[in-house]
Amino acid sequence: MKKHHSFMPTILGLVVVASLLGGCSPVDRLTCPEPGEEIPAPGPDEEYVTFTLQNDTCMSICVLLVSPDHCEYMDGENWVQDHPLRSEESISMNIPPGKYAAWVEYCTEEFRADEHLKVNADAVHSFINPTSGNRPPCETSLTVVNNADVAICNLRIGISESVYTGWNWVGAVHIQPGESLFLTLRPDTYFIRAEDCDGNWLRSEVDVPISGDQTWTVP
Repeated sequence: MKKHHSFMPTILGLVVVASLLGGCSPVDRLTCPEPGEEIPAPGPDEEYVTFTLQNDTCMSICVLLVSPDHCEYMDGENWVQDHPLRSEESISMNIPPGKYAAWVEYCTEEFRADEHLKVNADAVHSFINPTSGNRPPCETSLTVVNNADVAICNLRIGISESVYTGWNWVGAVHIQPGESLFLTLRPDTYFIRAEDCDGNWLRSEVDVPISGDQTWTVP
């Protein structure tokens, strides 16, 4: 949260500023959310707008936080808590009009922040990474096939040792025995680990080069 100035403006100054910026006052009133706090429902005299966030990269997004742009820290609910936002997917939420920032963590734990997003009416914002091989159409994919006799509840795919504590690419819909999960991702070398719902390792592999279309079978 921004610090207040040390001097006190005059009453006249306040009146002038209020008159000039009156149209922006709703933005200033947006409160910074606590961790996990959901966006409150609009009151009887409030109008919310629809904010759509589009994933136009080849990586899945496991954490997506949206806070007012003036907040010092990004918090609030994770918009993609139960279903990672896959490439070319989008998610929409109704929020108060204002200026926002979006915090994104890809499922590999790499992160980015898109700031100064004006949402005064229904709006769409696209997450774009123009690096070759990391934007649709995605030419690199991994199909995870579950040949185990239990569901895959956790799938960790990372580019460093953080795979051991990283984000779960599966989400709330588990990969049942005999099923598979298709994922796009950029060409790179990854750590991959699949776990059952009790946290038992079903298969773990390091230094896996991924390019083109590949299949990774469990166990």
